[in-house]
Amino acid sequence: MLRRLALRTVKPSVRNFASASELYKNPRSSKFSMTKIVATIGPVSEQLDMLQKITDEGLRIMRINFSHAEYDEALLRVTNLRACRGVHAEGQAKFNLRAVLHDTKGPEIRTGKMRDGKKITLESGKSVVLTTDPAFELEGTADKFYVTYQQLAETVKVGDTVLLSDGLIRLTCTSVGKDEITCHIHNTEEIGNRKGVNLPGLIVELPALSDKDKRDLDWGVEHDIDFIAASFIRKASDVNSIRSFVGECVKKHWGNQPGYIAPKIISKIENLEGIQNFEEILEASDGIMCARGDLGVEVPAQKVLTYQKMMVDRCNAVGKPVIVATQMLESMQNNPRPTRAEVSDVGNAVLDGADCVMLSGESAQGKYPIESVATMNTVIKEADQLLLKPNYQAKFQFEPPTSDVESAVSSAVKTANEMHAQLLIVLTRTGYTARKVAKYKPTVPVMCFTTDLKVGRQLQIHRGLYPVVPDYLDRAPTTAEAIAHAKKMGWLSAGDRVVVISGDKLSDDLGREILIGVADVQ
Repeated sequence: MLRRLALRTVKPSVRNFASASELYKNPRSSKFSMTKIVATIGPVSEQLDMLQKITDEGLRIMRINFSHAEYDEALLRVTNLRACRGVHAEGQAKFNLRAVLHDTKGPEIRTGKMRDGKKITLESGKSVVLTTDPAFELEGTADKFYVTYQQLAETVKVGDTVLLSDGLIRLTCTSVGKDEITCHIHNTEEIGNRKGVNLPGLIVELPALSDKDKRDLDWGVEHDIDFIAASFIRKASDVNSIRSFVGECVKKHWGNQPGYIAPKIISKIENLEGIQNFEEILEASDGIMCARGDLGVEVPAQKVLTYQKMMVDRCNAVGKPVIVATQMLESMQNNPRPTRAEVSDVGNAVLDGADCVMLSGESAQGKYPIESVATMNTVIKEADQLLLKPNYQAKFQFEPPTSDVESAVSSAVKTANEMHAQLLIVLTRTGYTARKVAKYKPTVPVMCFTTDLKVGRQLQIHRGLYPVVPDYLDRAPTTAEAIAHAKKMGWLSAGDRVVVISGDKLSDDLGREILIGVADVQ
């Protein structure tokens, strides 16, 4: 590996080139956001004019929830996102670098249908039988109804808790029979058809992908999605199974394109087994989503705080992106302003080091989707400014560099921070070097120049990385051209200092070449 550190003065090239980039025009006045926004797009936000307004307010990754979305709806959302223009107003629509995250429904346990499709009332103090007998699949009553998990009677023991309808109804098992369990009802509630069933603290044997998930992922890969949010991941083998299936889909739809980049797998941690196996899941995954909704049903509510902090800390330590999700601005589904607690929730996720924070119903079906994204962005910017203070920077603990590349990159980030550089520029072909830069939490934004649109979109998930794809794709820009572009965008001015990192793989034998330069801009 070649490493070079040089101080030089650079006169930017006068060559004018357009690009796709997610950069605000004037970072000094706008206080650009380093932490990214993932927003779920749904019925209220899928049309082009609305989606354009939402992207203008700061959306970087669009989430499509395949628990609800049909293929025609998903296609509309993907098509409209790719038609949106970016805040840079420089590149053509085809260079839109906002990414698509495909959220799987995942393997779930649900009730069957109730008799005549009507809701039933479970009354506190009474008993109810949960059965896997298919004769009751469409004939549920307040005395007995069907559950889809065939190993129910083998898994649940007397004294175990069963939760229904997202935790609204609590049952305790009092006896176990053949293909059924009898439970005591703790609170009176209505329950409808096909409601969720949770078995907190119990290990359940479910496949990593349901048949619906496989159909959905095949569609997603065909339409060139960037990320997969894999639901209900319990162990590393689940991630490996999904990666293997996605590989088959890539061969099917993109086999004629050598070097096609598969979607990155973001594992959603939503149950106690996923927490217990977190380290192996983290190693097998490309990133993590702290999915607090289902997790808060599976574990005591106060434990969600502990597990969220653990997940963010571990992802930061190993340099993998982490998304904090669920109910971040929940009240804004119906109100134009968030609660103060919600503002603190978003801000603290940023201060902990989350790469992304996510909106769900707020942007998908709420009354104020634009305001939700705008509000989240203002909170992010405020928290990002706090992160510049030394006491916050000191909290990040990184594992020691594991390679010469990481050593060089960490030194470059340290140099940029200590020199109070205005900008860090990374020239990267595969995104590998840029992701390593993100691991070390630079305090300045990072412009990542790449010639691959998919690489650019997949860099969006990392905090502080702003991908740029030139209008020519046959070669990488020179350092002078990159600096000229940053200056044109208002990110650099005469007298500013910039640190430039370029990295590329030489060969399997020689490894990677990392070049580091420091320049004063004229």
